[in-house]
Amino acid sequence: MTAPNPGGRKVGRAINRAALVLAVALLVAIGSLWWRDRTRLRETPRWDAAHAVALRAADAGERERWIVAVNPECSHCRDRLAHLAAALARRPQGPALGVLLVDVPRRPDSLAAAAALPAGVWWDSAATWRTRWRRSAYGEVLVFSPGGSLRRVLPPDSPVAVR
Repeated sequence: MTAPNPGGRKVGRAINRAALVLAVALLVAIGSLWWRDRTRLRETPRWDAAHAVALRAADAGERERWIVAVNPECSHCRDRLAHLAAALARRPQGPALGVLLVDVPRRPDSLAAAAALPAGVWWDSAATWRTRWRRSAYGEVLVFSPGGSLRRVLPPDSPVAVR
């Protein structure tokens, strides 16, 4: 039989205390970040062509404008855009589809603006989508009225339901 090791207990207690302090500090840090995010003011999105650079401007007229947040490097974004374009093409009087290229630090080349979309292709050069509107989900659809006010936001994986 081995004799008790009082020194081992002290080491074990010190490790437990350090782990507890680390866990509490991590919880406080995460809570602080969450609180900061939730208390920052968010600007309600409003479609104003002056907030983005037109790579391929278009006029949606009096139709509802569906603007998809796309990062050109994201394959999911490209798939989502293709799916939306195909679904809306079957409804010629439906909403006008457009693209807002987000999280792109430099002006995209002309290939990025080659798509023929009724609401145009726009580059978010001032990062309005992320910083002022506080959006972060690539592939989401911001649905704007003909006057530019936000009607609703469709999540990236939501089915296409044209009203």
